[in-house]
Amino acid sequence: MLVLAGIAPRAFDVPVRPAPSEVTEGVVLRLVAERAESTPRGTTRVRVLEVAAGGGVVTVEESAGDAGSSLAPARPGDRVILEDAPGPDGVRRYFIADYARRGLLVVLTAAFLALVFAVGRWHGVRSLLGLVASFLILMRFVLPGILAGHSPLAISMIGGVGIMAATLTLAHGANRKSAAAIGGTALALVAIVLLSEVAIDAARFTGLADEHAGTVFVLFGGTIDARGLLLAGILIGALGALDDVTMTQSSTVFELRSANPELARGELYRRAMRVGRDHISAIVNTLVLAYAGASLPLLVILASQAEGAGTLVSREFLATEIVRTLVGSFGIVAAVPLTTALAAAAAAALGAPPGDGAPPRYVPVETLDEEEVFGNLRPERPSILR
Repeated sequence: MLVLAGIAPRAFDVPVRPAPSEVTEGVVLRLVAERAESTPRGTTRVRVLEVAAGGGVVTVEESAGDAGSSLAPARPGDRVILEDAPGPDGVRRYFIADYARRGLLVVLTAAFLALVFAVGRWHGVRSLLGLVASFLILMRFVLPGILAGHSPLAISMIGGVGIMAATLTLAHGANRKSAAAIGGTALALVAIVLLSEVAIDAARFTGLADEHAGTVFVLFGGTIDARGLLLAGILIGALGALDDVTMTQSSTVFELRSANPELARGELYRRAMRVGRDHISAIVNTLVLAYAGASLPLLVILASQAEGAGTLVSREFLATEIVRTLVGSFGIVAAVPLTTALAAAAAAALGAPPGDGAPPRYVPVETLDEEEVFGNLRPERPSILR
C-alpha cells in the first residue's frame, strides 16, 4: 500500500486543468426581490438574493421557468457554492452552482464510523483502516495513473490487487486465511479481465456510451483509452463483492478445520462449497440490484420507449450495463471454488493441533451407548453409612 499510495504516484505526470471560473462558498442572507419576466419561451421567475461570500456581500440572481429549476430555491441561511462569469457588460456576475453539503456529509460519516465501532469494536476499526487504504490507492495511484495516460486496465489491475491485499490484511491480519482470500481474488480478477476483453471486442463497444466517459474523451483529447476505462470500471466495480465472497469462503474453510482437524483437503473443500453455493445466490442478486439501482434513471427512460426489447438490449448504453453485470457476476461466482480450493490446501497443510501431538479422536454419537455418554454425569447416590 505504501508503494502504490506513496511512492508510485511521484512517477506520474498528471496534467492539471485550470478551473474555468472562480468557485467560492457563501451563505444566503436574504431575499431582496422576486419578479416574473415574460420571455419567448414563457414566464420566468427571477429571484434576487444577497449572499455573504469572500469577506463581502454579493448580489445573485437566479431564475427558473414554469417547469422549475434543477435546484430547489435557496433560502436565507443556506450554504451555497458560487461561481462567477463575466456578463455582457464585462462585469463579473455570480450565480448559485449548487448547495454546499460538506457539513451533512461530515455528520453522516461520523455516524457511520460510530456505528461500525459500536458493532464491530476493534475489528470494525481494522475494517475502517482497510477502507482508508482503498481510498488512498484509488486517489493516489489508480486515478493519477489513468490521468497520466497509462493503460487504465493495467493500472486498475495493479490497484485492485493492492486494494484487496491491504484491506484483507488490515481487517483480518497477515495469515494463511487472508493469503488464500487474496489469491482467490487475484485469480478472479484475471478471469474478469480476460472475459471483459473478449466481450468488449465481440460486442464492438466504443466505451463512449456513458456521457461521463464521453466527457473524459473530449477533455483529454482522446489520450485516455475509453475502452480501457470501461474495462477498469468493470474490474473495480466487482472488487467489493469479491472481498465479501473470498473472505467468507476462506474463513469457512479455516473454521471447519478448527472444529475438526481430521478433515482432509477434499472434505474441507466439499463442506465449504455448500456454504459457497448459498452465498453465490445472494451475492449475484446483490450485484444485479446494485447495478440496477445505479442505472435506475436509464431504466426509467428505456421503459418509456416504444422500441422492442431485442433492439433496446443491442444499443451500447444498455448492452454495456448488461455486460458489466454478467462479467462481474462471472468473476464473483468463479471466486468461490478458486478461493475454497486455495484455502483448503492452506488449511490442510497446517501441522497437528497443539497438545500431545495427536489430534483428538471424533466418535460418531450414534455409535455410543447410554452408559458411555451419561455414565460419568450421574450423581453418586448418598449413603446412610457415611
